[in-house]
Amino acid sequence: MGWVLALTLVVGLDAALSGYRAVQGRSGRLPSRRRDLTAHLTGLRVGIMLLAVPVVLGVMATSEAEREAVARAGVLWSSWLALPTVLALLVLLTLTWRWRYLATALVLGPMTWLRPVAAVMAGVAGAAQVEEWPARAAVLLTVVAVLAVEPVVGRVSYCSSGERRRDPGDLTGLAR
Repeated sequence: MGWVLALTLVVGLDAALSGYRAVQGRSGRLPSRRRDLTAHLTGLRVGIMLLAVPVVLGVMATSEAEREAVARAGVLWSSWLALPTVLALLVLLTLTWRWRYLATALVLGPMTWLRPVAAVMAGVAGAAQVEEWPARAAVLLTVVAVLAVEPVVGRVSYCSSGERRRDPGDLTGLAR
């Protein structure tokens, strides 16, 4: 159960950071803790919504031992991306704006480009841990859901014309 919880933490953190990147990360707005928290929570909510079906399918299609093996592979294959990200997060939370800007430019920027690679590698490694196709499909659908969080949150946060929505936590933009 430990590997499953670790993978849940990694995916939840990834969804929250994807939500932030989609809502606040590309704007020139001044920092606001309330808007930042709303952006993180929006990413987490969208991540939970997108991951619901693959997770239920995976639980139904796999045994406890297979779930542990898939989660272990997912955590281990995505861990190479964790150290620079954790260091950048520590800088963002503790140091002045100059260091935060440097951490964002030098670490988080390139890690954004490497994130899909890590997700696909973790998914392929996880799918290799199970023999039956429904379990493999669940693992690969989970990878698609993880990678879809940022574009979906971006769609929710911005109107078609490029106008900014007032509340990034409003999920009604999915219907458009």
